[in-house]
Amino acid sequence: MNSLSMSRITADGRTLAATDLLRGEDGRELLRYTIACALPEGKSLVGEADGTTYKFEGRIGLAPDWLRAPLPEKAQRWVTACLLAHVNGYGVEVAISLRGRHPALTTDSAERLAYQQEEISFFGNVFQPLGKRDELGDIGSRMYACGGALLQLSCAGNETNFAPERTCASKDDCNLTFLGPCRDLTAPKDSVCKNASLEGYERCEATVTTAGGKSMKTPYDEVVTVFLRRPDFSAFYPLCTPLFP
Repeated sequence: MNSLSMSRITADGRTLAATDLLRGEDGRELLRYTIACALPEGKSLVGEADGTTYKFEGRIGLAPDWLRAPLPEKAQRWVTACLLAHVNGYGVEVAISLRGRHPALTTDSAERLAYQQEEISFFGNVFQPLGKRDELGDIGSRMYACGGALLQLSCAGNETNFAPERTCASKDDCNLTFLGPCRDLTAPKDSVCKNASLEGYERCEATVTTAGGKSMKTPYDEVVTVFLRRPDFSAFYPLCTPLFP
């Protein structure tokens, strides 16, 4: 992912830049979601591996400038948040609504009405190598999540279920770092994110260990929040009560 981000994603506007991710099924799956997150609807790229041509479709458009230049770290963080939002530990496709403070994440009234159950917010950067200090000062795994305020209300009294159940089917092998409530309704000072609005969260802080062994807060502004439909919410959080009909 790091090498892919270091140059523009296509040289001719049609062909995907060379990457080893094309060689395996898992790599192509990652590319499928990466390009869907980064490029807008209507834009597609093709890549070839072992005599087979694969097509990857854009859908959301969080980093359209990647077509013309390397992917800067801010855009890397937006694409990462989108990728993490799509992870499903159960292998079952679920329709999700993605929201955040990015022009590509605007929603209309119909989508907001259909998807009312706030679930989990995601942020991080999977493009930067582990152990390398990025522009935010983070050297860790850079895969973070926090629970939505509505999820906290829905799961009141069932705190053990206040976690990314859809993302990680097993907490034992989940590499995602769950930080707690994005906006803690019971203890605001403990909120992971310092800014919240109808458009999403900003200044979401992850505590990381520096190369010198000290702890520091790394703030992320590129945050994607997932909203679910009520049936899907109830399926993943059976002990929690949906707040909307």
